[in-house]
Amino acid sequence: MDISHLRQQFLSQNLKILRCPPAKQENTPYIPLLIKVLMVEERCTFPLYLKVSEGNERKIKYVLYLEEGEILRRHWMESLERVGIERVYFHEQDLDRVLAYLNNHLLLTSSEPEHYPQKFCTLREHLTISLHRSFKSPKLGANINLAKKSLGQLANFMDHQGFPWKLVWEMLYRDYTLYNHSVNVALVGMALMVFLKKPGRDRLTVGLAGLFHDLGLTQIQEEIVNKIEPLDPEERKILEKHPELGYHLLKNNPQIPLDSLRLILEHHESADGSGYPKGLTLFKQHPYTRMLFILEMYDGLTTFRPYRPAYPPFAALKILQEQQGKKGPACEPKTLKLFIQFLALS
Repeated sequence: MDISHLRQQFLSQNLKILRCPPAKQENTPYIPLLIKVLMVEERCTFPLYLKVSEGNERKIKYVLYLEEGEILRRHWMESLERVGIERVYFHEQDLDRVLAYLNNHLLLTSSEPEHYPQKFCTLREHLTISLHRSFKSPKLGANINLAKKSLGQLANFMDHQGFPWKLVWEMLYRDYTLYNHSVNVALVGMALMVFLKKPGRDRLTVGLAGLFHDLGLTQIQEEIVNKIEPLDPEERKILEKHPELGYHLLKNNPQIPLDSLRLILEHHESADGSGYPKGLTLFKQHPYTRMLFILEMYDGLTTFRPYRPAYPPFAALKILQEQQGKKGPACEPKTLKLFIQFLALS
């Protein structure tokens, strides 16, 4: 398909641009990128693609929309925005070039408050893509360090007067992917720590735990992780190994603090002591485990999943309040109350 023809006719009857994931999770080398972080009227240093379904069978494919070295024209971007397209895609082989492009965008972005939303979007995408690289090779310290540095930039940005908190919440209720979920939990965790007036060291501890809490899922068969139907007991047992798998992948990495490692191991330990992997009572858990438990569940409920729509925030909170373990409430009531106050003020 001719690129110029595609840009003019991408809403033709036989071509449908996909805004949401398909019914089943894809195993694809194409990675989403928010169009908000692209530099208009500048050369793009990597190819960009649109995710489309074509023909009666609606077979999913990725069609080239912008070639490497082409200038991204404003009217091309506006045509996508008019029909509600929020993302384009790049191939994972261009991951390093995309990170360099985003670094350059951050350098060119003004530090004035009116540009804070743009900066936040760019920092968040940089963090998400850094996480892609880390999850692909978690034993490589340089990749872990890149994600940690990117998270640290966001943690420092949260201290700025005029930080765009509203934009944080707007970006949370998106499609579910392992990377989006991990970044969401990290961001909301750090934001909650700011609300609780915790020191910067603790913010980064919780942020890193949120960022890598589900790393162990990369070691489990995709058929189990992405299964839409209920898991059978054996599959559930395999899935519940992911906190320990993530812990063991990271335990010898000097970039991850010991407290973050403990939180990664404990993030599915519930308030009533019936969680996993060890069934720890609240007294034996890290003080921030009860917080990460709530954050992880809340983000999972409020993001779109292939087997259900996203729950609205109020409905998600109601589910958390009513969630029961074998011995009592799964969420620690005092921490849940603080989280609700935090959401109300944000």
